[in-house]
Amino acid sequence: MQFDWWTFAFQLVNIAVLLWLLGRFLFRPVARIIAERKAETDRVLTEAKEAGQAARDAEEAAKAERDRVASERVELLEQAREEAEAQKKDLVARAKTEAAAIVAKAKEQAKQAVEEERAGELARAAKLSVAIAGRLLEGMPGKARIDGYPERLVAALAALDASEKAAILADGGDLRLVAPRELTKAEIAAIRKKIAPALPQDGPLSVEVDESLIAGLELKSRHGMVRNSLASDLARMAEALDGDEEG
Repeated sequence: MQFDWWTFAFQLVNIAVLLWLLGRFLFRPVARIIAERKAETDRVLTEAKEAGQAARDAEEAAKAERDRVASERVELLEQAREEAEAQKKDLVARAKTEAAAIVAKAKEQAKQAVEEERAGELARAAKLSVAIAGRLLEGMPGKARIDGYPERLVAALAALDASEKAAILADGGDLRLVAPRELTKAEIAAIRKKIAPALPQDGPLSVEVDESLIAGLELKSRHGMVRNSLASDLARMAEALDGDEEG
């Protein structure tokens, strides 16, 4: 068999043309398509990656929001609990204050009622004692209702504070002698003689009758009075008894 170089050359040319045609119409479009497919794949992968990152970011944001809401809820619950506790304490304190005020008022009312009852009892006792003393003195001579009282009146005047005594005995004070009954001129003269050393001057001394004295002699002016009677003694006794009961 003889080797034909021309045939070989034509075959080479045919192969070159075929390769050129394949490269021109097959390999390049296929390569372009592959490149486009690769680019599309890369784009899809990038978008998927970005979408995954966005999803993770969204999940983290949602978790952060849930944590924030949960934290705010805890804070709100704690704040509500503290406010409720404060209101509870305030209500308890107000209730205690009101209860204490009610108890104090009740005690004060009870104390006042007891004092009023005691005062009423003492007043009734004093009134009864005055009535008894008056009844006892009804059958006694009228002289017995003033005997000894001029001397007691002088002693009462001497026991007064200087300023109080000066006020009662001041000039122009309308000084009057108070007796439990009408006095005779002789009795008035005798009484005036006994109490004269205690009086500032020898001017006229009017006499006033007050049967509530029961017995005694008192000195009265516009500026005050010197108590010196059985009625005042009974009143002092009642006050002393009241003071002993309170003590």
